[in-house]
Amino acid sequence: MGTRSESPGVGPKGPCAVCGMADARALVEVDLAGEPCVTLCGSHELMHRRSGFRAANVAELREAFEDRRSNERRGGPGEIDELAEKLSAAFMNDRRGPNRRAS
Repeated sequence: MGTRSESPGVGPKGPCAVCGMADARALVEVDLAGEPCVTLCGSHELMHRRSGFRAANVAELREAFEDRRSNERRGGPGEIDELAEKLSAAFMNDRRGPNRRAS
């Protein structure tokens, strides 16, 4: 799917086009359908390769792999999802008792 192997001494040009990661050790260059030589971090390269989706440009990549931890997915700021409520209830100090280790 167009991942380029790096030549010795030559690294990717710039940060990941999706998330902005700049650590050259985790960056690769990928050829898209409409843009050659786009830099991606290992995570976004893997997501692109496994998805089967062939992005034509960086804008399509960003749209396809936007941060999935955004507030819209969580229901907006201030809302707690059901799992978070259960975890909070399971680990609340009130449930353990005040002097658990005093015995």
